[in-house]
Amino acid sequence: MTPPNDFKLLNQTLVRFRSGAYDNVAYSNTVLTPLVGPIITANKTAAPMKLIRNQTVTFTIQISNTGNRSAEMRLIDSLPAGMSFIPNSILLNGSPLPGASPLRGVPLGTLPVGGSMQVVFQAIVIAIPESHLFQNEAELAYAFTTLEGRIVTDSVMSNKVTLEVAPFLLEAHASLSSPVTFLGDVIFYDLILRNDGVLPMENVIVYLPLPEGFEFIPGSVVIDGVLVPWIDPAAGIYIGYLAPGTVVTVRVAIRLAQMPAETQIPFQAVIEYTVNGTVYRTLANLLILSVTNPTLTVTLAVDHTRTSTRSALTYTVTVINANSFAVDAYLSRLVPQGTSFLPDSVTIDGISRKGASLAAGIPLGTLIAGSTTVIAYQVQVQTGYAGNPNILNQVEAIYTYRLTDGRLVKQNVMSNPVVTEIFAPVITVLANAKPKYYEVERSVFFTIFIQNTGNLAASEITLFRTGYPSGFHLLDPQLNDIQVPSFPLADGIPLGLLAPGSTVKVSYWIYVSDSEEIANESLTQLATRYTARYSYNYEDGTCSGESQSNELILPIDQNME
Repeated sequence: MTPPNDFKLLNQTLVRFRSGAYDNVAYSNTVLTPLVGPIITANKTAAPMKLIRNQTVTFTIQISNTGNRSAEMRLIDSLPAGMSFIPNSILLNGSPLPGASPLRGVPLGTLPVGGSMQVVFQAIVIAIPESHLFQNEAELAYAFTTLEGRIVTDSVMSNKVTLEVAPFLLEAHASLSSPVTFLGDVIFYDLILRNDGVLPMENVIVYLPLPEGFEFIPGSVVIDGVLVPWIDPAAGIYIGYLAPGTVVTVRVAIRLAQMPAETQIPFQAVIEYTVNGTVYRTLANLLILSVTNPTLTVTLAVDHTRTSTRSALTYTVTVINANSFAVDAYLSRLVPQGTSFLPDSVTIDGISRKGASLAAGIPLGTLIAGSTTVIAYQVQVQTGYAGNPNILNQVEAIYTYRLTDGRLVKQNVMSNPVVTEIFAPVITVLANAKPKYYEVERSVFFTIFIQNTGNLAASEITLFRTGYPSGFHLLDPQLNDIQVPSFPLADGIPLGLLAPGSTVKVSYWIYVSDSEEIANESLTQLATRYTARYSYNYEDGTCSGESQSNELILPIDQNME
């Protein structure tokens, strides 16, 4: 029963009569009957109005009573096929009603005169209807008591809500193997595609625009767990046909090849597909990848940029951790070529580290954020260093840190190079013999070249030789093809001053006589080596050195007949 707005019912009867040609009407008195009862209205809304498969929709029913009697209310809502009620989602005036269901009916209590209430509940789309439309209305059953004590029941329907369901929908969910990366790191981009509609999709292609500094790993595309190395991800990852309800997984590897300008990098794939001849595009969810670049600053300095051999060089390494987190570090490549480490010369932040060896590097331990560590050590330039003749040093710092995803990463950084120019003669001695064997009553011709490839002159340079046994005679010694006196073992042959870039030639013959020593069968070969001893001046000091030649081992012919 729905009473009129004035809650009164007017009633009056009339009688029509005719007398001859005369027609007339006679009216009775008016009877006024007051009406009692609730006036229930229900306004139903839904959000969102356009749905897809597996999407949740929220229904809101606003109920009011503009009558003159309170009513006991009960909500009944039979959802359309393809839509399922979400348990425990009912709210009455904001308060939950656990266990209640609109399909069975929800007791709402008493709605007083002039009062209102709000009912909210949720449902989920589990199937798409052929019409692609959902229509729904709620029923409000109520009961009230009349003035005479009678209980009257009735019901009203809410307005009808029409919801549109998309006939096709491509669901794309992306994820990254890690939320953080670093230079040179490889990250996997994973994408799950699902056709949530009722229509098939054709020519499905995945495009992943790469931000600055990133590149695809060739041959890394994996579709449904199968490696597809021939697909070039830069040109798009072709999926092809996607039937309704089908799920496809895609994985591709990307690498950070160059540091980008930004540290928060967005990734968002674009999926292109065709339905009924029309091309559509869908965006995957946006992902943000953090780029970290934890580096140490390593500065190397040396106390001398010019020195000579056998001098000591002091290297100072300054390591600065400007990062916001700690790293574990050690130094390596500390002793440059042409030098040797001076024991017990290591200091760290001014504290001596006796017994430390540089062979395995210098462990620095944990360097806290914002810290500076200073390491000093000494090396000695080796005598006769035959280098550039410069001493080049560039130390390496190896450090490890842990990413927020738990991965432990080891990185390295090189210091600036420092060069010390070495001033010294570099003497090389090269010997040769012809023929390369000894024979009785025959001679062997020896030629020795002494060269200074350094940048200082060598003075008082003398060439010494090993001795020869009895029966071997040194003949015709020459210096630069000029006859000179024979040089005994103890004295050698003086070569004078050997300027940088110059070469001296010494030559002689060894004649093998027929002697008892040669007849000794135990003597089957003879070794010969030369030593050049020299001195030189650097600044106010005098240094000395020596260089050895290659060794000549010549067999002796055993046929003494």
